[in-house]
Amino acid sequence: MELRHLRYFLAVADALNFSRAAERLRVAQPALSRQIHDLEVHLGFKLLERSTTKVNLTEAGRFFRQQVEKLLMQLDIAATGAQRIAKGTTGDFRIGTAWNSSGLLIADAARELREQHPGLSIDFVEIPDYEHTQAIRDQKIDVGFVSRFRLTPRKDIDFRVICTCAVKAILPKTHPLADETEIRLRDLKEERWITIEEEEIPGFKALLKQIVRPAQFTPKFGRSARSFQGMLGLVGTGEGVALLPELHLPAAPEGLLRYVGTDCIPYEMCAVWSKDHANAHVPAYLEILQGKIRAEKMTTATQNRLPSRIVPPTRTVRSRQALAAC
Repeated sequence: MELRHLRYFLAVADALNFSRAAERLRVAQPALSRQIHDLEVHLGFKLLERSTTKVNLTEAGRFFRQQVEKLLMQLDIAATGAQRIAKGTTGDFRIGTAWNSSGLLIADAARELREQHPGLSIDFVEIPDYEHTQAIRDQKIDVGFVSRFRLTPRKDIDFRVICTCAVKAILPKTHPLADETEIRLRDLKEERWITIEEEEIPGFKALLKQIVRPAQFTPKFGRSARSFQGMLGLVGTGEGVALLPELHLPAAPEGLLRYVGTDCIPYEMCAVWSKDHANAHVPAYLEILQGKIRAEKMTTATQNRLPSRIVPPTRTVRSRQALAAC
């Protein structure tokens, strides 16, 4: 088993389509299919269920995907650390990461920044997103990523909205509101809400409370899952409903669920950094990151795979009054 097998598998797991995955990887589809088959033979179990019309992850495949994503992130961290040791340098640029920044291409942007500055050493620091602003104040990281719902006024912190997307309700197919185009959140106030376990995604319940607060109710929590796919499974079997920004929505199991628009305030992801001790590489990094988000948005909108409402704004908000208006 080689790294290319893992990267090829993630591409197929993301697209759930061999043709689109092959196009993204710039390889021939038969070669991609062969690599996935070789990986399954090596592992001794099926990762994907294939038919003439669709591709789905098996239960083992979903678990394997979660672990591979973590492994490749750790590999990036290990490579960065080894480069720092080999060059005898200290970390120059530290990026805070969390579950809700995983879809923002932060590692891809970091690679491009390093290509532009070969002597730059980059570290990824994994901490809960609600601790990012304090980590910046403590000078533990140079840039972090925080949901606008969590952003609190701090006169020493600058921020920029990196992307904006709608918030979708996840309902079982049999739910009375499942066929609606858009619903009011308060129409779901009596439902049980499925969440992610705290040890897997710290602060997920707190974020859900903040999202539904404008609808003037406190969610009644039901069962918790260990992953987004597990959460979809619980919703599909009628255990409750869930809520996720489009940015983080996984592919829905066909025939079990509906993703329905809501009247939620749009979900905004913000980059945050220090006003007083800003790392000189922050502006260049954010420009690279937003460029990649724009490119990804155009690609996915063309393929009609991901929501087209993800919009990468370009305005940086600097005033304390504007920050307080969050």
